[in-house]
Amino acid sequence: MSYRSILGSRGRRVGEDQVLYDLRIRELASEILGRERDELLWSLFQEPLDSVDAAVYRLDVFRDLMNESIYTAVERFVEKIRLALDYLEMEKDAFEPHKLGLHLDAALTYVEALENFYNEMTSLDVRSQGLRGFMGYIGEIIRGTRFKAMKERAWEAKNARSKIRIRVRIVGDKVHVWRFDGGEDLGKIIEELFARFREGEVKKVRYIPTTSGFSHVHAAILEGAFKLFRDEYETLKRFREEFPEILDEGVVAFAREVRFYLLYLKFMRSLMKRGYAFTIPRFTLDGRIDVRGFYNILLAEKGVAIPNDISTVGSKRIFVVTGMNSGGKTTFATSFGQLAYLAKLGLPLPAERAEIPFFSTITTAYPAREDPRESLSRLEQDVVRAIDILRKADGSTLIITNELFATTTSDEGYVLSKIFLEEVSKRGSYCIFVTFIPQVASLDFVISMVAQPSREDPTKPSYRILPGPPPSEYMAVRIASKYGLSYKELKAMVK
Repeated sequence: MSYRSILGSRGRRVGEDQVLYDLRIRELASEILGRERDELLWSLFQEPLDSVDAAVYRLDVFRDLMNESIYTAVERFVEKIRLALDYLEMEKDAFEPHKLGLHLDAALTYVEALENFYNEMTSLDVRSQGLRGFMGYIGEIIRGTRFKAMKERAWEAKNARSKIRIRVRIVGDKVHVWRFDGGEDLGKIIEELFARFREGEVKKVRYIPTTSGFSHVHAAILEGAFKLFRDEYETLKRFREEFPEILDEGVVAFAREVRFYLLYLKFMRSLMKRGYAFTIPRFTLDGRIDVRGFYNILLAEKGVAIPNDISTVGSKRIFVVTGMNSGGKTTFATSFGQLAYLAKLGLPLPAERAEIPFFSTITTAYPAREDPRESLSRLEQDVVRAIDILRKADGSTLIITNELFATTTSDEGYVLSKIFLEEVSKRGSYCIFVTFIPQVASLDFVISMVAQPSREDPTKPSYRILPGPPPSEYMAVRIASKYGLSYKELKAMVK
């Protein structure tokens, strides 16, 4: 039985770097992965999946791992496999007699990890194809003749090593080594001495001994022990020669890949403790969108995210977002883009509930970064990007634009926006269109969403985006009125 990746199918690397930049995906990955520097995990966040089945495969694994017992079992297994790998890494540079012990430690850790994991997982309600498949793979390894033989020889080597007990005396530049023949066990005495300082449950710290600083004194001690316990060292040596390769490649791959799930769940739980919701999405077949309480993860990390809702109405798939300046329009669009992107990675979503299509592609058109080498004007760049988007768009494309055609007059911007959105509608694509031009929201084939002012102070935003017609006046007018600078008041002052 060959190992099937716990990730299922891999996606395709995002072709447009602009999408990653506009939706702040790299920042998102950085928050989720923290100090993790495994290139595999970073690359996975840039590889959206191509099919619903691939996403559901991962989401089913997440659903299992949201069971605390399953999560703990998998996490403990991964730690053990990483410990075994640490031993083998240290073995490469260790002094020869020391290599034997490190090799044995790796084997004993590996055997214990596989058996405990398999026994624990078979007693739990594991349902996902991914984890059940890996359990079957582990079961075959454990029942295999090689694993059984390695386990038996490892225990023989462990018993042999336990007989190697010595006393050491160092006088000047001479090292004296002889068999331990009874007497005081200094290690036990020290342990009992410090036991009195323990209070309650003591947190265990993972300690990996290193070979750095291995001196001629250590070498002399091992050399002396080797001469006194030749038979025992021969047993250790035979084990290493008989089993030069300890870890199965599929097990190592699983331990590395499954951290994609574990790290996301760890991040997810940290936000849930602060009151933010996550949900397993349901992919709709009829093209419907119905997402409740979705929010921006990056703002949630700072504790300032405001949840919003979004739903399609009938056959309408285009959302035009207008309203007060700095009212959360761009954040709303970016947050939904992030949510759709995470769904394509097969991840639980930052929302109370999410029913969305599985978008084939996500494309963006945000204000271009200033580039003095660019020969086109900002408006020309917008037109070129709009044409490129329309050329690739189809009925499962999600388009997110922010202030497209904003560098021309309102009238011209309205005409360009209307032409663009009519073409989007013809293709059946989905679109979130953030604009400062309220007339665009009046098109009969779009859903109007409006950034709402605060109820307490209408000059301040609430960051809530609700369905409805665009406001008759904007925040700038309200602020001007607040300070006696409305058109009417200014006109009176001039007179």
